[in-house]
Amino acid sequence: MGLLVVKPPVEVDIEEKTKLIEDSALETRLAGHVKGCLEKAKRAKTELVERLLKCQRQRRGEYDPDRAAEIAATGGSDIYMMITDVKCRAAESWIKDIMLTQNERVFDLTPSKEPSLPEEMQAGIVDLVRSEAEEYLMQGNEQLHPETFRARMEEVHETVMQKLRDEAKDAARRMADKIDDQMRLGKFGHSLKDVITDFVTFPTAIMKGPVIKRKKGLKWGPKFTPIVMTELVRTFERVSPFDIFPSPGSRGPDDGYLFQRHPLTRKSMDEMRGLPGVNEQALIEILDRFGRKGLQSFEQGDSERRILENKPYNLVVDEDHMEGWEFWGSVSGTWLIEWGIKDKFIRKDREYEVNLWMVGGIVFKTVINPDPLGRRPYDITSWEEIPDSFWGVALPEIMRDTQIMCNAAARSLANNMGIASGPQAEVTVDRLPDGEEISSMYPWKIWQTTSDRTGGGQPAIRFFQPNMNAPELLAVYQHFAKQADEVTGIPNYVYGSSSVSGAGRTASGLSMLMDNASKGIKQAISNIDRIVSGTVHRLYLHNMMYDDDPYIKGDYNIHARGAIGLIHKEQLQIRRNEFLAATANPVDLQILGTQGRAALLRELARGLQMDVDKLVPNEESIEDREIQTKAQAMAQQMLAQLQQAQPQQMQPMGMEAPQATAVPQMADGGYVKPMAEQVLESLAMTNQG
Repeated sequence: MGLLVVKPPVEVDIEEKTKLIEDSALETRLAGHVKGCLEKAKRAKTELVERLLKCQRQRRGEYDPDRAAEIAATGGSDIYMMITDVKCRAAESWIKDIMLTQNERVFDLTPSKEPSLPEEMQAGIVDLVRSEAEEYLMQGNEQLHPETFRARMEEVHETVMQKLRDEAKDAARRMADKIDDQMRLGKFGHSLKDVITDFVTFPTAIMKGPVIKRKKGLKWGPKFTPIVMTELVRTFERVSPFDIFPSPGSRGPDDGYLFQRHPLTRKSMDEMRGLPGVNEQALIEILDRFGRKGLQSFEQGDSERRILENKPYNLVVDEDHMEGWEFWGSVSGTWLIEWGIKDKFIRKDREYEVNLWMVGGIVFKTVINPDPLGRRPYDITSWEEIPDSFWGVALPEIMRDTQIMCNAAARSLANNMGIASGPQAEVTVDRLPDGEEISSMYPWKIWQTTSDRTGGGQPAIRFFQPNMNAPELLAVYQHFAKQADEVTGIPNYVYGSSSVSGAGRTASGLSMLMDNASKGIKQAISNIDRIVSGTVHRLYLHNMMYDDDPYIKGDYNIHARGAIGLIHKEQLQIRRNEFLAATANPVDLQILGTQGRAALLRELARGLQMDVDKLVPNEESIEDREIQTKAQAMAQQMLAQLQQAQPQQMQPMGMEAPQATAVPQMADGGYVKPMAEQVLESLAMTNQG
């Protein structure tokens, strides 16, 4: 008779669009290669999607479908104890408090190595020392010893090197300030918050950036007229683990190939016109085919994912939604030339790392990876990393067994409480008259029964009380809840629980326990530091390659300070206060000097989030003050000595002594310069020398 195949309208629509794509003239070998890689990446992620959903269900307090069916079959309680969510929220808030709620930047730049002297500067040092030696000999002095000449060269060399070191530190500081501004403008902190949420929930958290995007800004013209301007901004974004598809067996974002799924609209597609690498013909073709009816594929887990994320899920394709795929990987130079890239440096027999965008199998953008080393703008991290693996182990997975046992104990306790909440009855049904209700009990109920036919006088209804096992079940629950503290390294007193015993009942003991607990979170924060380091490194490369400011350029090392520089900030502030009090004595103040004391006060004020510039003057101001103070002291001392040495002139009786002149005279009538003027001239001559 034959079979009639019934398909939903969405599937038929997708098949028709796929056939149109396959028949398109825009289908190239490059697009075919990318589509083949995408299918492999989707198949490789099949098992991983279920892991992601399990982690999300566990944090949201929902049973897996198979476990929920088993519980429903028994008819018992389906209570779910939110221990996983409590631990995840505690870890999330702990990390955010350390990484985000402070004014200091979470990274630092230092010169990577000792600065080297250019050849012309080395020749200049030799010429300088030679000219000094020649001038010394021209004055009739004896011949210089070679060691003296060498010592003078080393002295000048060290002076120049110290200047270069100071300049390298200043350049690193200027570069760090610029990167900090770029991260703030690109909303790095907001994206990092979302990444931290993924970090404590999923096997892998992903940060992407910097990504150059066009954004509209507002500036004010004459008479405060608003002017809308379009500018390029370095942005950062959190990538959902559901939307990333690495190649099979990938060890990281730079290994193999990588796909990211993007929701695109007609507006976002139209804004890509004119960007480097965009094929206008392909872009128009995509908008004509899918711009009105939309294009969306239904990947494994999409429906449940949207439900868990509190998003409405509809089988009807969104008319304004086009699903795009971003590809990072290596492709043949021949395919790039066939696609339309016109670059004389591309060879047919070479492989090139590219960034490619595709909608519905049509490639509309292809550019060569701008990174000099071919690295991709992604950083990944995990709560517990697995070597040579893209996916790590999530915090919910670590405590899954304890969560299962706590749920089982809680369900058993709830069921037992329901059963043992009142008496149960055993009824001999053949001794009850017709119509007697035995399914309900209420106070003062009268039971109608017949006599015992056996003659034994046994009652027709017997009541008994089921056993209450609450103490034993509570002990089981508390044991595994305590075990969750051990396996996660996040004890309950970290997030304010008062159920602390032993050493935790004293302030010093609790401080010691908190310090020990922080060792586990340090490892987690050090994993997040990788995201910070990777992001800062890419911004550093961008600025080195494209920024026009020569005073920020240099070879720097990047240090993320999340784990080592911020976790002990409170203890560090206490130690600084102790050091400030300990050095408040004349001997230490003489050793530290004014500038050293000012530097210490500067660090204390910065740790208290005060305006350092208004409270403590900078080094130049302190140095000027010291010079002026010394000059005034020397001037007063010399003027006093001159007044003692100068003979006193007698004044006639009845006449007032003239006021002291500002220009003192020596005994021979010569002019005596004020001491301040002499000191300034001496300093000027020293600076000129």
